[in-house]
Amino acid sequence: MITTQKNEEPTSFYYLTRGDESWRFDNEKEYFTEYRKEHDNSFLKRTYKQVIFKIRYARNNYTDITVHAPTSQEIDSIFEVFEKLYPSSKQVPTSTTPSIFANIDPSTF
Repeated sequence: MITTQKNEEPTSFYYLTRGDESWRFDNEKEYFTEYRKEHDNSFLKRTYKQVIFKIRYARNNYTDITVHAPTSQEIDSIFEVFEKLYPSSKQVPTSTTPSIFANIDPSTF
């Protein structure tokens, strides 16, 4: 858990690409509105004094989560959230084999 002092705001950076377009967002709400739509790459970075949290995503390639913190206990507490939710977040692979239907008229032979 990342703890902050009252009235302490994290420094945040939000970036997303889709096709030939790229955006840098001013706030989390704008970012997640576009993030939930199909996109190619995205990057989120939050800095809280001594803790840095990053998520990089590349469609059909990887998701990378990075945490820098003063202690391993702080890092572990953040990763526990992802480890707990990982099994339910996995997507079921879709079939890439097309269905083929053939209607053969025997009178054409």
